[in-house]
Amino acid sequence: MKNFKEMLDKDLDTTFYNTEEFAQVKRVKYDGIVKNIPVIFDSEETKERNAAGGDHAEGIYGRYTVIRVRLSDMGKEPRQGARFYLENELFTVASVLNEYNELIIDLERFDE
Repeated sequence: MKNFKEMLDKDLDTTFYNTEEFAQVKRVKYDGIVKNIPVIFDSEETKERNAAGGDHAEGIYGRYTVIRVRLSDMGKEPRQGARFYLENELFTVASVLNEYNELIIDLERFDE
C-alpha cells in the first residue's frame, strides 16, 4: 500500500502538473537557472493579492502573480527578494511556501 506522500506525488504528476489539465509549460529564470517547466497559475490567490495591494504611490501599480511549481522542476527553492523571470517578465519573489515539495511562489512587480 502506498503512503500518503506517494499518492500525493502521483496526483501532482498525473493531474495537476499534466499540461493537458492545469499546468502550462513556461520559461523560468532564477539564479542562473533557465528551464521550461510546468507552472500552475493560482488565479484565486492572485486575485486576493491584487485586491489587497492598493497602497502604492500615484502612477505606480503593483502586479502580483501566484504560481505553483514542483521543487524537483525548479531544482532549488527561490529566496525571498530574489529576481525571478517568468517568460520575459521580471518579478521579485515576495514569498515562497514549500508544501510537500510543491512550491507556492508569490511574485510581484511594479509598473508605471
